[in-house]
Amino acid sequence: MIVPVFKDLQKIEFIERSRPEIQPGEVLVKVEFCGICGSDVHGYLNGIMVPPGTVMGHECTGVVSKVGDAVNNFQPGDRVAVKPSPQCGECYWCQRGQYSICPEALKRAIGITTDHDGAFAEYVRIQYPNEMLFKLPSNISFKDAALIEPLATSLHAVRMSRFKPGDRVVVIGAGMIGLGTLQFLKLEGAGGIIVLETSPKKSQLALEMGADEVLNPLAAGEEMRDKIFNLTNGIGADVVFECAGVPLSFQTCMDYVKSGGQVIVVGINDKDVAFNNFQMVVREIEMKGILGYYDEFGEVIEYLDQGKIRTEPLVSDIIEIIDLEEKGFKRLIASQDMVKILVRP
Repeated sequence: MIVPVFKDLQKIEFIERSRPEIQPGEVLVKVEFCGICGSDVHGYLNGIMVPPGTVMGHECTGVVSKVGDAVNNFQPGDRVAVKPSPQCGECYWCQRGQYSICPEALKRAIGITTDHDGAFAEYVRIQYPNEMLFKLPSNISFKDAALIEPLATSLHAVRMSRFKPGDRVVVIGAGMIGLGTLQFLKLEGAGGIIVLETSPKKSQLALEMGADEVLNPLAAGEEMRDKIFNLTNGIGADVVFECAGVPLSFQTCMDYVKSGGQVIVVGINDKDVAFNNFQMVVREIEMKGILGYYDEFGEVIEYLDQGKIRTEPLVSDIIEIIDLEEKGFKRLIASQDMVKILVRP
């Protein structure tokens, strides 16, 4: 099979590899779709978290092709979604259900190290099927299932925040994570949702998905804070979700939250950012980082099964694996209008 290998910064090399061999207790999955994550793009651009020699891709779904000895919960033909980072189940954090910060989870994850090839391939080897594979209801398409992983991050952001029904919130960035966060906030009964986005196309998507207001922070400039405070009775947002992952949004996110409020940082920023903690201290603002998900992966499957989440507008394009670099990474870097690009092996 042909696989794209991350050879060096902004360089993908396509090579021929044999189909992965599985060991007892493992499962081989034939990939149907794999999404390009923002972290994949960061890796391609700057090598963040992804060393040369890695086969990337972790937002995937497919069909069980082969099972190893001692695998009892899965069989060939099962339709599955793949949770890419399996927890150990034994450490301090796993015992508390905080699976995403298990120190073994990222070491075992597919698509971010040279040890565990990712799903930008025809087949992917699953070494921990009980932790990584979720069977799909028949009414969830493979295309929708490829969005489960990023949607689980969005749901985790809402779950880990102090948000409660009736709260007024700001979501910075209307990409995949921001639009997912918006939908879950809407389902949870937000009193008002303000989205900050510079792309007209994504701004329209945010309105279609339930945002009460969409503002362009570049157009508003220094008046941005006043606009948000005017929309929140002069108080500020109860919670701000920073989903853009760019330095400016991180530096300004505290401007929009109320005193005593909370900022949830979901976006990944690969640059050093100057940070002044004065505002955080004198206004008693809490800032909390978010990584992945705990139990939300399975919850998202239930949401999709019940038809509560809109997925069609989130998929900007579907490309073939041979076009991963030109129509995938490079286009996501060049265009602000793309939300999620799915790769088909």
